[in-house]
Amino acid sequence: MVAIHMLRHSMSLATVSRGRDNNFNLLRFGAASAVILSHSVLLSGNIHSSIAWALGYVAVNCFFIISGFLLCRSLTLRNNLRHYFISRCLRIYPALGVTVLLCVLISATILSELDIFEFFRESQTWRFLLNNSLLVVGQVEVYLPGMFTTNPIPGQVNAPLWTLQYEILMYFWLAAIYLFERLTAPLFIGTISTFLIIMLAVASMIIYLANISQPQPDTGIAANVVRFTAMFFTGAGFYLLRNRVRLSTFIVASLFILIFISYGIRPLFITLTYLSLTYLLLYLAYVPSGRVRLFNRLGDYSYGLYIFAYPIQQTLVYTWPNIGPVTLFVSSLLLALFFAMASWHLIEKPCLSLKPGLPQ
Repeated sequence: MVAIHMLRHSMSLATVSRGRDNNFNLLRFGAASAVILSHSVLLSGNIHSSIAWALGYVAVNCFFIISGFLLCRSLTLRNNLRHYFISRCLRIYPALGVTVLLCVLISATILSELDIFEFFRESQTWRFLLNNSLLVVGQVEVYLPGMFTTNPIPGQVNAPLWTLQYEILMYFWLAAIYLFERLTAPLFIGTISTFLIIMLAVASMIIYLANISQPQPDTGIAANVVRFTAMFFTGAGFYLLRNRVRLSTFIVASLFILIFISYGIRPLFITLTYLSLTYLLLYLAYVPSGRVRLFNRLGDYSYGLYIFAYPIQQTLVYTWPNIGPVTLFVSSLLLALFFAMASWHLIEKPCLSLKPGLPQ
């Protein structure tokens, strides 16, 4: 009887999303850890592991879904474009700037096979420093000269930064829709903005699913734009439709069963997985409560984990060529967590305190 009651239990997304007591910090921490695990397998020599690639791929998609939901909420509640951009800049750029600078300085003085003068004569060094600090789409540089030449994936210093350029692009697209709404109606949550976001989410998701269901999906810039647009604006769309969404244990159980049954049919499995992912994430964000919410007291270390872990992993592989994926994962996670904690308490949190009281 208890199990039947739990399956029938549901709650309104509109009700639970009003406050800030949720599990998003834990979900983002889990996604960042999944990316580190994925890279631990790939960087230790198993570069063709489809499971590792899939794990990191899905984890990054989760980041964009969560970001779309929370940023649509923030912009809707605050209804202030200036505050929105200040908040986003303070969240992304200070810690990023430190990461990029540390990568360059440590590479130049310790790790690069080039001498320091030759290292700084290379244009690639300056592209890494400048382009990664700006995050212009198509300009992010993940390589530095003379770095990690004997690693299974040589040269790459901080590969995960490539996704941040698309995160910034999504910020601008959401702001553009908001501005269009302001020019045509007095409130952001109106017919026009809701229509545009829902249509953008649906159209990009259809194109995205059609692409990744192919044996050899396109992975170029245009395909990445479609992918991240689908994830980000699906999250945003769920927030706009929050009054019509109920988070149900029965629905979650049904979705897992359908995904499991469809596993052997690739197009159906992919379609069901990504059509269900946003709902599953929001369920995990708001339904589990109690002691799991204590995680929020620790701080938001996910961004620091994401931007610091990869260079740490590459360094460990370079100095310990026979390191296995499990050892690499545990050691890099612990080291990255140290840097993430320092980044949160010394850089990110102080910078976020400068913003004028915006919901995150």
